[in-house]
Amino acid sequence: MKQSLLLKKALLCGNSSGFLKIAFILSLFAVLSCGAEVKSLGPSGSACVRIEGLPGPEDLALDAEEKILYVSSHERRISDQTGKIFWIDLKNSSVPKELPVQFPPEFRPHGMSLLKTKGTYRLYVISHPTLYKKHTVEIFERKGKDWSHVGTLTDPLITSPNDLHAVSENEIYVSNDHGAGSFLRYLLWDDLFGFKRADIAYYNGKTWSNLNNPLSYGNGILHVKDSQGKEFLYRSGFTDRSVFRFPIQRQDGNPVLGPAETIFLDSGTDNLELDSNGRIFVVGHPSTYKFIRHMLNEDYPAPTQIFRINQNGKFDEIFATSGDLISAGSTAIPFEGRLYVAQVFNPFILNCEYKND
Repeated sequence: MKQSLLLKKALLCGNSSGFLKIAFILSLFAVLSCGAEVKSLGPSGSACVRIEGLPGPEDLALDAEEKILYVSSHERRISDQTGKIFWIDLKNSSVPKELPVQFPPEFRPHGMSLLKTKGTYRLYVISHPTLYKKHTVEIFERKGKDWSHVGTLTDPLITSPNDLHAVSENEIYVSNDHGAGSFLRYLLWDDLFGFKRADIAYYNGKTWSNLNNPLSYGNGILHVKDSQGKEFLYRSGFTDRSVFRFPIQRQDGNPVLGPAETIFLDSGTDNLELDSNGRIFVVGHPSTYKFIRHMLNEDYPAPTQIFRINQNGKFDEIFATSGDLISAGSTAIPFEGRLYVAQVFNPFILNCEYKND
């Protein structure tokens, strides 16, 4: 999921003591239920194949025109591991290839957004160079077939970035999953008691600002303009088990968020993706307990759900697995009769048959 890279890694990194690790696990187990059983739904068996060789493929970005799928990959179960971006040519091959670029030092990719306009072709990727201390948005640009790392964005308002959406070079929305703080503040305090400190950071091309509306655990984020030209910002609230839909008004060109509509899914919501029909696909984690258990041991599966949200706010569950097909899924993208499903930890994405009705 995007269950904060920080949550996922805190138990693994050397800067937290064994006592804190155990205390965190026991505290969470004391307040979390095991979660309901998940009944399988949607494609399964031979209708799904794995695309292997992708450690921790947490986020996906699709270039529908060129039929390329980009993958944010990072092995999160091994402390001090760095990551990469891969790409898959959906026209000719299912073999992932490393993006041909020099990655910045201590690159630990997380959420990702593809910006493709007439003049630019860019990937904006969240990275966590120093856990709890330094977070960045790394910018990769393609000219012709050549990729290069062209910039880094950082700001104190990027407290714990989980996902982002680049609408343009001068309009970037970043969803934090926590406010600023140490291991104790992030996990043993905020997560247990549900304090709402996870804000939305906004970049207008020059400066950063806070769009407020904090959650206790922010996750996926997506800017959408509907068929009437109205703007909305969708944001996943993992702890709230919901997706929030904010109407956007403009003041001096900058977005102002109106009161949110709550779309309650009763599942820990993760990344958000838009399909060609204007519907939003969101992955859910029905059991936080099983997610954490899977984080600690790959042999314990964690359930995954996928929901499809219509523009009117109504939704359908289109996919569910107890973890036998994929565990702790994070992103789902439909494309040309297939559904591509990413996950937080295990080293493959799922490629399933899908009727986009």
